[in-house]
Amino acid sequence: MTQAKSSFCRICEPGCPLKVHFDEDGQPILITPDAENPAKGTACHKGLSYLEIHDDPDRLNWPMMRVNPRSEPRGEFVRVSWDTAFAEIGKRMRTVCNKHGAKSIATYAGNPGAFNSTWTMFAPYLRDALGTEFRFTSNTQDTSNKMATFAEVYGSAASFKIPDISNTDYLLCIGTNPKVSRWTLMSAENNWDIVKDIPRRGGKVRFVNPRVTESSTPDTGPTLLIKPGTDVYFLAALLHEIERINGFDVDIVRKYAKNVDDLRDFVKNYSADTVSAITGLSADSIRQVAHEFAKAKSGIVYMATGVNQSRQGMVAALLVEMLQLVTGNLGRKGGTYKPNGLTLACPPITGVKRIETSLGVFEVLQPGMSVPLPANIMSDLIANGDIKALFVISGNPVLTVAGEEAARKAYENLDLLISIDIFRSATGELADFVLPAADFLERQDINFIGNGLQQTPNVKYTEAMVSPAHERREDWWILSKILQASGFPSPFDDNPEIDWGTEAIEKILANKNLSIEKLKAMPSGTALLEQIPYDAFFEIGLQHADGKIDCFPKKFISAGLFDRFEKIFADLSREPEGMLKLISLRTPYMNNSWFANAPKFRKGKERDNPLHMARRDLDRLGLVDGERISLTSQFGSIETHVYLDESLREGVVAMAHGYGQARTFSQRIAQQNPGSNCNAIMPTGADSIEPLSNMAWLSAVPVSVRSIEFVDA
Repeated sequence: MTQAKSSFCRICEPGCPLKVHFDEDGQPILITPDAENPAKGTACHKGLSYLEIHDDPDRLNWPMMRVNPRSEPRGEFVRVSWDTAFAEIGKRMRTVCNKHGAKSIATYAGNPGAFNSTWTMFAPYLRDALGTEFRFTSNTQDTSNKMATFAEVYGSAASFKIPDISNTDYLLCIGTNPKVSRWTLMSAENNWDIVKDIPRRGGKVRFVNPRVTESSTPDTGPTLLIKPGTDVYFLAALLHEIERINGFDVDIVRKYAKNVDDLRDFVKNYSADTVSAITGLSADSIRQVAHEFAKAKSGIVYMATGVNQSRQGMVAALLVEMLQLVTGNLGRKGGTYKPNGLTLACPPITGVKRIETSLGVFEVLQPGMSVPLPANIMSDLIANGDIKALFVISGNPVLTVAGEEAARKAYENLDLLISIDIFRSATGELADFVLPAADFLERQDINFIGNGLQQTPNVKYTEAMVSPAHERREDWWILSKILQASGFPSPFDDNPEIDWGTEAIEKILANKNLSIEKLKAMPSGTALLEQIPYDAFFEIGLQHADGKIDCFPKKFISAGLFDRFEKIFADLSREPEGMLKLISLRTPYMNNSWFANAPKFRKGKERDNPLHMARRDLDRLGLVDGERISLTSQFGSIETHVYLDESLREGVVAMAHGYGQARTFSQRIAQQNPGSNCNAIMPTGADSIEPLSNMAWLSAVPVSVRSIEFVDA
């Protein structure tokens, strides 16, 4: 090794520090943790294995154009020059606009783009340049319920807070497995000791989950094995019990809260005894958690994706915020708070935009970057002709959005499909053009996505570790060229040599009197930011005109969220014995569908994604470990095999997503180990979308299982 450079990971929120080591020819040959970075954090095996992605021989290297109809089962692609690609795309875009108008253009942005700062900053430019209302992102598959809740409770979709884990006396984790998937909407260094330290200093950690996750340890005590999709009733019961303990009589409620009596009236009907059968938890255990939380010196309720995806994420998010508020744990040490960041702005919600479609009218919060249209309706809009051109940026909606077969059929109706990615994904296989993007070693970056959500507030800058190989280019450059070729406003109109990405980074850094050159001169390219007071959230995050926290928002009422809450409770009460519910399984060997083609992660039992089942359910259905089965929901069937999992509650089955790669022909490892796409049987249609948040229903889905044959697992 002749040289090592500092960088940071861009796979999930922590942005862990990395050292990239090079050979004599300047090629990266090893990635190790950067112990010298002042922001700390130790990268996990995913970031340290990123060269498996970077060096993958199946990477996209050149623009590729499809030469056969999209209806054919396997695409035929030929290499073309960038000039040819832009000219042909521009011609087709103009045709679409002339026939159907710019309103028929749609964009879908996937999860990897969130960790690409220049794309994230370019997204609003692209939206405004195209002038389209059809904007979709992976937000409505994981977190949009929280943004929509913040908008109604605090007045801004950006009123984020993080848990002060390092100082809390009580941590209640619901629907999350942070040891595997890290913390969501929080950038915390990869250091599990911060959780272990809570009981060491006399505090308590509790997990509420349908399975005993990897995050549970003897120090955290037994997991409360809740029935899937019932967390929201558990939260309501906690508030019911806490109201009996303290009457919600704390200083910040008196000072900042409104509509508290409405909240009281709502939770009074959901005692521990009332929800016990629904949740599968004893009334005594629910009351115990309520008393522990109310009496703790400081406390946190942390809720993540498992609850977000279970149909009622907005009401659950509201109740979590109320638990922090009514116990005095909002905006305080050991509770939740807003850290410093590159920008502290929480833009107030200015209203909603009503978007008319063939499926009806959908509302999108304004400003509208956080809560886009529901991705679950995208295929239907394509099938109905609302959408004729689709840009997919670092996304794979064919596999990650519900209803794969319907999507494949609908995409035949598109006049133009463009995939911008580092691989030709399952979605890319259907595209007219597949355009090669730079990966995170091939571009400069800042840790933009996690800023303002960090335990240790910091700004990291990394130069590109290597120049983009072959003809790969950055997303903003590709899209700017397409805009220009299509007759839309483009950064290249006024300056053909503009380095838009660098200018965007410099502009955001200036908020903290930083620059690229200043960061380059700092250890590991990292600047530590001063902490701001814990109670700064009340000044920064409260954006309602009256400066109040709305404990029972009228928008929740008018959207029918509380009526829906009561209806689902009644439906759950009538469910027959023995019903199986499918939840999403987090695995350290996959990240959505990013690692599907990495040989290191597709070995042994990790080569695919079996259906995990509890022993009692296997015995009840007469199944054995490894048996080939059909997994069926109201929305379709897939085939897989079963895997005995002693961590699951009876009645719960679990399956990892990101698989189903049988028709991803250009990724050889993925296609040889395809697994099954559980999203293919996820709910679709109007009932699959949560009002206001546009969030998809992807967990706690009723399913049935039947044997096909026995296979050697």
